[in-house]
Amino acid sequence: MIYYWIKNLHISTVIFTVCFFSLRLIWMMNRSGLVNRGWVRKLSQFNDTLLLIAGISLALLSHQYPLVAPWLTAKLVALLVYIILGMFALKWAGSRRSRMAYGVMALICVSYMILVALTRNPQPWQYLLH
Repeated sequence: MIYYWIKNLHISTVIFTVCFFSLRLIWMMNRSGLVNRGWVRKLSQFNDTLLLIAGISLALLSHQYPLVAPWLTAKLVALLVYIILGMFALKWAGSRRSRMAYGVMALICVSYMILVALTRNPQPWQYLLH
């Protein structure tokens, strides 16, 4: 039963992360001052911490670990890529155009992670093509 609740927490935090990242990207593109507010960063960090704790808990409860389960390894690598792309999108890239490009790539990356999670396959397009 605990697995069910942790899985729902994980899914909810993923949805929030994607929506909030998209909102922050829109704020950044519109030059809104909200994107740099302290509460925005803290809310994002809090949610991401919950997401990470839930993900680790699910891995432990299901006895599926990165470097053992290929689909989980793919998600972990994609997560690192997503974090780097997100940092470029919201902070590091110089122009609005490049920030938007990094933001779109980050959203593609998170879409890949969701597809991997749903199919439990590091190559989820195999399921989409059949």
